[in-house]
Amino acid sequence: MTKNDTFIPMPLAIVGRRIRLASQLNQARPLSNGPASITGGRLFSRGAYSVVKLETRSGLAGYGEGVPVSQAEFDAAMAVVRGREATSFEIIRPLLAAGTGAEAAFNCALLDIAGQMAKAPIYQVLGGPTRTKARALGTLSGSSDAELLNALESMRASGYKAFRVPCPASAPAAVKRFEVLRKAAGAGVDFVLDMGGAASPGQASTVAAAVERLHPLWIDEPCATANVRAIAKVSDESVAPLGFGRGASRIVEFQELLREQVIDVLRPNIGRMSISASRRAAAVAETYYAAVAPYHTGGRIGTAAALHLAASIPNFVLLDIPYGTATVKDGFAELPTKPGLGISIDEGAL
Repeated sequence: MTKNDTFIPMPLAIVGRRIRLASQLNQARPLSNGPASITGGRLFSRGAYSVVKLETRSGLAGYGEGVPVSQAEFDAAMAVVRGREATSFEIIRPLLAAGTGAEAAFNCALLDIAGQMAKAPIYQVLGGPTRTKARALGTLSGSSDAELLNALESMRASGYKAFRVPCPASAPAAVKRFEVLRKAAGAGVDFVLDMGGAASPGQASTVAAAVERLHPLWIDEPCATANVRAIAKVSDESVAPLGFGRGASRIVEFQELLREQVIDVLRPNIGRMSISASRRAAAVAETYYAAVAPYHTGGRIGTAAALHLAASIPNFVLLDIPYGTATVKDGFAELPTKPGLGISIDEGAL
């Protein structure tokens, strides 16, 4: 389908028939009393994100991270996973509330246990690795050019060579900021301009056209995704790549953007869309030649999960790695090599 084609939605009758068929084919799996069955769990709240711990009958423990999870959400998810095999993570995931911190955290914890059982990193359980390291994207914080320059200097000293920068909705201001940062950074450094979805399609189109000569890696969330036709106008009038998806909770939210060919970089939020769901989204994106750059603003467990995701998909391009959650050297983070998540976890710090 090209941009000029008319999108014809699937008739509701067909959708209904296929949902009924899928529910008939998805037979319930019996509970298990085996060594890998889940017997208990614990919720750790960290304010900006939550961590879940799951325990098996054999004594193995797995950890996962997601956007904040309430006690009620945790209890509901525990009712789903208790007594089920940790290796049934693909069967369990659709039974969890989609696009929530519970789905992301529980899926990661199950994969952590599965990796430990297999004595392999999660990405090997998922068929990887597709690479030996992942390029890191650092976030520059600040409201003025001076604050951003200070953050740039600090993060460059920590090994980062690609940065996500807040981008004004005014084209002249966006160009000025980009030029100041580009001059200070020097060669070998790249930038993603983050508009946070706050601009109108018209403003986004003007900014994209103004900065395209400066070659940003992409413009992140240039505007809201409610009107795909309006976004198509932004895409048609500039060669600057566009990234969308940070606020998505389900794969279907990406599909129209991909179908209309207005999205160049898919941005699944690892804290909402689990490793398993993000891999499915990446597979859909691959058919449209779209790259995948997982979005992540949480802690160390989420960073480790995102690294395993990056190593298990072929169309990965860049990963948000919050400062201090992984070692970045010469612009890249090494993959974990130990079983499961591959990191040591101090519950006292949670």
